[in-house]
Amino acid sequence: MPSDTIRFVLSRRLAELPLDRQQWNSIAAASADISVFQTYEWFESWWQAFGSLRELFLITAWKRESLVGIAPLMIERHRGLRYLELVGSPNADYQDFILGPQPEAVLAGLAAFLADQRGAWDMMAVRNLPTESITSRKFPGFLNATGIDTTDNELISCPTLEIAIQPDEVRRRLSSYSLRRRVRRLSSLGELRYTRLSAPDELDRYLPVFFAQYIEQRTGSRAATFFGRSEVREFYSTLARSMLRAGWLHFSVLESGGRPVSFHFGFEYRGRLYWYKPCYDPAVASMSPGKVLLSYLIRDALERNLDELDFTVGAEPFKYRYTRTQRTNVTLRAFSARWLYRTFQGVAWARRQLSGWSASRRQ
Repeated sequence: MPSDTIRFVLSRRLAELPLDRQQWNSIAAASADISVFQTYEWFESWWQAFGSLRELFLITAWKRESLVGIAPLMIERHRGLRYLELVGSPNADYQDFILGPQPEAVLAGLAAFLADQRGAWDMMAVRNLPTESITSRKFPGFLNATGIDTTDNELISCPTLEIAIQPDEVRRRLSSYSLRRRVRRLSSLGELRYTRLSAPDELDRYLPVFFAQYIEQRTGSRAATFFGRSEVREFYSTLARSMLRAGWLHFSVLESGGRPVSFHFGFEYRGRLYWYKPCYDPAVASMSPGKVLLSYLIRDALERNLDELDFTVGAEPFKYRYTRTQRTNVTLRAFSARWLYRTFQGVAWARRQLSGWSASRRQ
């Protein structure tokens, strides 16, 4: 085999993985388009909680004996079809392959490998793929060259507060009258204390309170039902401890008079603070505890010279009170057979027509 040839290895069981945590995270660190959701800690925690209902389809790329890429895929069966997705979907706000220092070569080889394996899957869906990623820009063309049809749609906004670029503007917003007024109102319940939790015993104390508050705030919603499941709470507990050991957890609480009034469960990775799971005590909702905690998060990131606060997926209005900068995600789909591609396109066209007809009826 020529020295520059990249070979691909498919692992169908966790015990078969030809790499360890250190190798995984090292190649991730050498990759340009990467987020905390591509770390081994995220993969291991998610698969431990939810992998029993899926089939592993993890592909590693090797050049000689060196790891040069990882495609942590899985197969999920739905309505008779075998869906190929990245492990962590749909809970990861950013998804991508781990491509190392030679991303185009790995992507080209991965496309050919998936084409050779097309008998094992029907549709691939890479959800929450950043549009600025080389995967988003190059992978569809590599797949098309093998005869695999692709689509990309479902554009999702991801607002981002670029702290390092505009620190003076960030400070100005933190000193605004409206924010100072909210802080004073919440302080009327008692002294405010913001804590970034950084010890295992703090997780033991505060995680159950966080879960209860998150569910109470969202009573009756799908999110509350999801968090009500024991395996989901176990996932976040395992993830918190794993991320804490790696130094990437950013789990914080805002207390007023010793009472937890708001939490944020997120991550800090490669100079970026990830906004992930916030909640607040609905009993004091009128005092804006979530917005006050957010101001502490921004100040924390500013004081520790982080590059940005990434609000991740979703165009919620409160995010745009702090920033107008946003990135976008797409869903990249690939089809192992032409009839599947045509069927998907036909259904998508019918839905657009129905949506347009419904809109015209409402006018």
